Amino acid sequence: MIHSQVHNQRTVSASVQPSRPITLATGHVFQGQITKIFPNNVAALSMNGMNVTARLEAALTAGQRYWFEVQEGTGIPRLRVLDDNTFRQREGLSTQPSVDRLMQQLGLPQSKGMETFIRQLSEQQIPFTRQSVLAGAQLLNELNQFNDKGFRTLMNMMERQLPLTKETFQAFEAVSKQPSVSQQLQQLSTQLSQSAHPAAQQVSELVANLLKPGAFQSTQSPIPQLLSMYTGQGISSEARQGAEQLLTRLGVIPEGTNPSQVYDQFKQALLNPANREIVSQLWPNVASGQGMDLSKLDAKVVFETMISRLSVPAGKEGISQLQQLLSLLQTKEQATEVQARWIQLPTQSLIPSERLVLQQTLEATTSFQGQVSEARTTAGAHLQSVLQMLGYQHEHDVTRFLQGDLTKENLTSERLKAMLLHLQQEELPTALKEQVNQTLHRLTGQQMLAQDQTGPLHQMIMQIPLSLGAYQTDMTMQWEGRKQANGELDPAFCRILFYLTLERLEETIVDVQIQNRIIAVTVFNEQEKPQALIDLLIPSLKRSLNEQNYQLLSVKWKTMKEAQAPQQQTQHMYQQSVSYQGVDVRI
Repeated sequence: MIHSQVHNQRTVSASVQPSRPITLATGHVFQGQITKIFPNNVAALSMNGMNVTARLEAALTAGQRYWFEVQEGTGIPRLRVLDDNTFRQREGLSTQPSVDRLMQQLGLPQSKGMETFIRQLSEQQIPFTRQSVLAGAQLLNELNQFNDKGFRTLMNMMERQLPLTKETFQAFEAVSKQPSVSQQLQQLSTQLSQSAHPAAQQVSELVANLLKPGAFQSTQSPIPQLLSMYTGQGISSEARQGAEQLLTRLGVIPEGTNPSQVYDQFKQALLNPANREIVSQLWPNVASGQGMDLSKLDAKVVFETMISRLSVPAGKEGISQLQQLLSLLQTKEQATEVQARWIQLPTQSLIPSERLVLQQTLEATTSFQGQVSEARTTAGAHLQSVLQMLGYQHEHDVTRFLQGDLTKENLTSERLKAMLLHLQQEELPTALKEQVNQTLHRLTGQQMLAQDQTGPLHQMIMQIPLSLGAYQTDMTMQWEGRKQANGELDPAFCRILFYLTLERLEETIVDVQIQNRIIAVTVFNEQEKPQALIDLLIPSLKRSLNEQNYQLLSVKWKTMKEAQAPQQQTQHMYQQSVSYQGVDVRI
């Protein structure tokens, strides 16, 4: 899946990132190359893609690589070369750094696995100490992970200077492999449903809320919206005419049919005893006696009133309800055919009034749903709410609790990680206990990988479950940019990437690049570019961005194969100017 590929780039590959600067600390060992030697014993040393100036106090040769150990990491770092020319000649070694000899010098166990581990650290240019290598090897042995996969996970932990513990390793591992967050939550939900433990039931309710259909986006069938506009209530005559023409194109209303005839037929169908079951399913309140006496109302009023109270889900979920509505309208068309025609509408040659109504209907039938207590909210507020519910800020909340800024109830209420940590302490069936542990590892791994920094460029990445109508997927969000004085990324100069798998478009990347609040959007997808639909939605997008003081520059559509090139452009957006004055290190 696309989400695991994104995380693998963060945990395994550095191909799209600028070289991570080396932090020189006392005891660190790394491999570097002497690229040039200048007069007065000054040389250029290349390490991890960086070139620094070195004062030589050892016999070295330009163009050759050596093992270095940091003897003093403060001020001007002092490096001790472990295998200078004199040492190599005395030991009869080749001109290339010897891993075997280094292991002997550091007093490391002589084994094939240890040698492979050292070589990989060297190839990835990750500094290490004797203690970190021994601790890492012990951890890999304990977890039975003395293999390439284990090496990669361990090297990423060392590179980020994280504790070499079993818990940290398992958290890193959980992020780099399947399943995704939503799949993990679904598996957890299955195990929780089989437990009668009160704490398990509380967690189950929270997970159900996170996975609730339509929690993020609620999409309604466009037919009720078009029928509402068809009556002309509160809209222009142009819009009413466009709605009528679109309904005719869709086959919902026969061409040339008088509106009064449509209203009369609809009222008769509603009052027909044979349709009582259909009416009760589409309008439960009317069937239960909570509605008004329809027989005494004008046919147009009945039509307007009932259509305004109708809610039909879009897609497959609303097929049966749409078919019931069509039967009340006394049309012979099948709901599946009407939906298929609706999907094709943007590609057809439409007159201005039809395009206007189509655009308004697309906007009106798609809305963002709030989470927990709010009925409706913005997409950004919803995403923030989901992050909070998952417990990605758990450690921060614990600090606030210890400082007295947060109550114990608020610390655990509606916070998945906190609730799972509590549940972990209970007596649970083995399968549920294992699933709780796996989910905790996943959440913790997400937290560890959430932030990264290379020079002035900060990066945040996280994955959240996403319900688009009844379709359940995951969205991985990646922010890149400079931080402001308040610790937040500069919203005027940044880049946001969205990785997700959609029901129809399938794997998709949306690359949003912002320069001085001017936005360029690029969508990467293997499907044919829906130009007509994009043209319909761009005015709405521009209007929404203008309300937030942003300006839309362009919207482009490219294939997934072209997605690699933009990854490399980020470094140029926030290019760091690095220069070295005088001597940087002493060897």
